[in-house]
Amino acid sequence: MSITVDVGGSVKGPEVASTHRDVAEPSIAESLQALRKEAGGVTYAEIATRISRLRAERSGGAGGVGGAGFEVSRSTVYDAFRPGRTRLNPDLVVDIVLSLGVDLETAEGWRERCTTARPAVPRPSSRSTSSDSTTKADPAAAPRPASTERAGSVWSGRQRLLLIAATLLAALGVNLVGGELVIWLELPLFLDMIGTAVVAIALGPWYAVAVAIVTQFAAVPLHGNSEGLPFIPVAIVGALIWGYGARRGNLARSLPRFLLLSVVVALACTIVAVPITAAVFEGYSSHVAANSLTDRFQSVGENLVVAVASSNLTASVFDKLIAGFVGLAVGVPLRSRFATRPAAPLAIP
Repeated sequence: MSITVDVGGSVKGPEVASTHRDVAEPSIAESLQALRKEAGGVTYAEIATRISRLRAERSGGAGGVGGAGFEVSRSTVYDAFRPGRTRLNPDLVVDIVLSLGVDLETAEGWRERCTTARPAVPRPSSRSTSSDSTTKADPAAAPRPASTERAGSVWSGRQRLLLIAATLLAALGVNLVGGELVIWLELPLFLDMIGTAVVAIALGPWYAVAVAIVTQFAAVPLHGNSEGLPFIPVAIVGALIWGYGARRGNLARSLPRFLLLSVVVALACTIVAVPITAAVFEGYSSHVAANSLTDRFQSVGENLVVAVASSNLTASVFDKLIAGFVGLAVGVPLRSRFATRPAAPLAIP
C-alpha cells in the first residue's frame, strides 16, 4: 500500500492520494515564473488579490468588491511558483494565469498540463515488489509528456519590443486610414479609434492612450488642418475606458460584455466631445455626415447643444461598436501572444 506525504507534512492514505495527480512541477513552475516576468514582475500578493477578485466576480459578485469570502493567501500563490512541488491545484493554476493576462482558452491549456503531466512511476517487477514499494521514483528519469516538454518558452526582450512596436505602428495606420475613409466617403462614423481598441486589449490602456494621441497629431498633415487636436481628450477617454475595462474588469472575455463596454465608451466620448464641438467649432466639424445629422436634429426643434449631442451619440455608438468588435477579434489573440509563446502547441480540450 502506497502512502502519500502532503506538502504540509500530513500523511494521507491511498484513498486521499488517489484524488490527486502528481505533477511534473519544475516545468510548470518555470513556465509560471516566466509568465509572471513577462507580465511585469507582478508580486505574489497582487496575484492573490487578483485571483480573489476574479473568483468573486465569477460567483456573481457575492463576495463583494474586495473578494471577501474568496480570498487566496499570498503563501498559496507562492507555493504554485515554487519548484519541487509534487502537487498542484489545476483550478489555482488557471486562476493564476488568468490574473496574469492569459485568455480563457489558453488558460484551459494550462489546466490540461496540470492534469496530464505526471512523473512516470516505474512498474515494479514480481521479484522486487517488496523492495520497490519503499523506493521513490527518480524524477530525473521520468519521461515528460510531449505537450509539456517545451511549453513555457516566452518572447525574448528584443522580440517583445519588436512586436510591441509593430502593433503600435499598425494600430496608428488603421486609425489614420479609417479617419481618411470617413472624410472621403462622407460616412456618419469616425473610424479613427479601431487601432486604439486593439491596443487597449492587447497591451493596456496607456499604450492605447499613446496611440490615440499620436493619431491626432499624425492626422494634421493628412487633413491640412489641426481640427482634430482639440478632440485629443475624447480619444484619451476612449482608450482608458477600453483598456481598464478589458484588462482590469475582464470585460474582453466575451463579445456581449465587450460590446456593452464599447457603448459605454461611446457615451463617455460623446460627453467629452459635445462641449468641444459646440464651443470650439460652433457645433460643426470636418465630418460632413455628422454635420448633416446635426442639421436634421436642429430642424425638428432641438437647440444646438442637444442637436450636436444627438448626432454625435448616434454616430459614436455605431462607430465604437465597430471598433470594439474589431478590437476584440484582433486584440485578444495578440494579448495571448504577448503573455506567453509556447514553443510547442498546448493541447486544448
